[in-house]
Amino acid sequence: MNETVKNIRYLSRDEIDSEKWDRCILEAFNGLIYARSFYLDWMSKNWSALVLNDYEAVMPLTWNRKYGISYLYQPYFTKTLGAFGKSTLPFEISSFLNAIPGKYKYWDIDLNENNFVTSEIKNFRIKQYERTNYFLSLQDGYQQIQLHYKRLANRMKKKATENQLQIIRGEDPAAIIQLYRQGYANRHRSMPGSVYERLKNCTGIAFKNNMAGTYLAQSPSGETLAYYIILQDEKFIYSLLGGSTTAGKKMGAFYFLTDAVIREYAGSKKIFRFEGSDIPGISFFDTLFGPQRISYQHLSMNNLPFPLRLFK
Repeated sequence: MNETVKNIRYLSRDEIDSEKWDRCILEAFNGLIYARSFYLDWMSKNWSALVLNDYEAVMPLTWNRKYGISYLYQPYFTKTLGAFGKSTLPFEISSFLNAIPGKYKYWDIDLNENNFVTSEIKNFRIKQYERTNYFLSLQDGYQQIQLHYKRLANRMKKKATENQLQIIRGEDPAAIIQLYRQGYANRHRSMPGSVYERLKNCTGIAFKNNMAGTYLAQSPSGETLAYYIILQDEKFIYSLLGGSTTAGKKMGAFYFLTDAVIREYAGSKKIFRFEGSDIPGISFFDTLFGPQRISYQHLSMNNLPFPLRLFK
């Protein structure tokens, strides 16, 4: 482990070779779209990285500064990060964590599902928490996948069909983000407006490069009842953002959209990442489509000086 630590370099953003970085993420067995350089550039306020040798494995460090103190945080709409590489073994994860510079006095980050912390970590203040995600294999055809839907999902999908809802694809992601912002403003009051603007730019790039898809559920009269943005790469379909109007909820509109995405990518051999949360209502919805429960680690660490430590 000590030899591994010696070979890990800390690089600022302007020192990172974006081409080598993205190649590492693309070839990594656990690569995620959230770790692509364009995504980090838009969704993180700042980021630097830990790099093993010549980009054999990497770990983005998304950070911000407050009261003159630097800290690591999980950006909005970035489910998990952590370490990525062709052979990201548990001991390497511990080595990466041990290589994080001491100037980051506070951590609040989520590791990806293939990161495990099994070796000793030098910082005794680190706490680990298990969080939940749900994955649905899209290897089988739609008819086979649908057999595992729960009764409620089938009932709501049927209701949407009875109401003659229609799927509209290819809407500008920025328009859907605006719908989401308007519909869920009260729920996300702490989210700065700049996050939505960053997300519009980020999804715009993804959309132009065939890494994002958009879906609307509309009534026969053209009323938008639900909306959805997904991301995609070589391995995964990512549920990024979605919502329903009050009328749409009664008609099963978002069930209809979720099913439409699953139907579209069934047989693709990709994995649908629900990217939900431990909030019971969201978790319950995800389970209705027959996915597998996946756990991942949340890490927190507080080395803030007294009395700031008391307020975090």
